[in-house]
Amino acid sequence: KVDHVHGKGRITGPGQVEVTAPDGSKQTLSAKNIVIATGSEPSTLPGIEIDEERVVSNTGALSLKAIPKKLVLIGAGVIGLEMGCVWSRLGSEVTVIEYLDRILPGTDNEIAKEAQRTFKKQGLTFKLGTKVTSVEKLKTKLKLTM
Repeated sequence: KVDHVHGKGRITGPGQVEVTAPDGSKQTLSAKNIVIATGSEPSTLPGIEIDEERVVSNTGALSLKAIPKKLVLIGAGVIGLEMGCVWSRLGSEVTVIEYLDRILPGTDNEIAKEAQRTFKKQGLTFKLGTKVTSVEKLKTKLKLTM
């Protein structure tokens, strides 16, 4: 069983979390296991406007009405790669463009290399060391400037 508790949490000891609700009230919860789900915020880049229709964040990608024929991920972080894998399995041609020379920044380099091999086997293609400077919305497609 999982209970969802909304508020600001602070781990006060083993198996103990103090939660301050939006109204300011506090409660202390006890559990054998604690899952902290902080959510995510998409990174914004100059020249790229997220409209959640054609240029989408991970949240918008979950709300697409149809499976896109082609999909470009700007950035090779964990959440984007997860979304890319899902869309690839559903039939989209997925290209990942990453400014750095590797995927999964902040992770162990060997793990990132092995993950990239696995993602390639799943059909994702990669353009590493590539900076996207703008996205232009055309009538039926998007034009990326790199």
